[in-house]
Amino acid sequence: MTTEDISFYAQSQWFLPLFAILWLGITALLAMLSGWPSLAKRFPAIPSAVGKRLGFVSASIGPLAWFPVSYSRCLFLTVGPAGVVVSILFPFRLLSPPFWLPWSAVASVTERSSFFGRSVVVRLRDSPVRLSFRGGAGRSVLAAYSAARRSNAP
Repeated sequence: MTTEDISFYAQSQWFLPLFAILWLGITALLAMLSGWPSLAKRFPAIPSAVGKRLGFVSASIGPLAWFPVSYSRCLFLTVGPAGVVVSILFPFRLLSPPFWLPWSAVASVTERSSFFGRSVVVRLRDSPVRLSFRGGAGRSVLAAYSAARRSNAP
């Protein structure tokens, strides 16, 4: 690439369209890598979710435990007695519609400690995708899941 090529793309009339295409492409790629579209298809969001609303939550989502997609402070959760609704901040929403995880679809919710701190890992039945919530959001998910299991125990 020559200096003339670079100056062509740096011209103001091309910057915004190229930036938008790049933004949408990266957002779509991250959504696909995380498995978000498959979760949204399998667990469509419910409009009347009841529970504690948490904003600007950080989480890692993906089928590969060693390479999940990290969503830093851009998720919103509604954690309730029936499950958890996960949605994402509007600029990142391409291929990432909100989804609802009912507790009945959850195989396990466990705490995990690592070099980076504590997190709560949600594993689903019949899905390789894992969700790992950090901080207070993770504690809220663990508490709601534990309460739901206690209330359903014989």
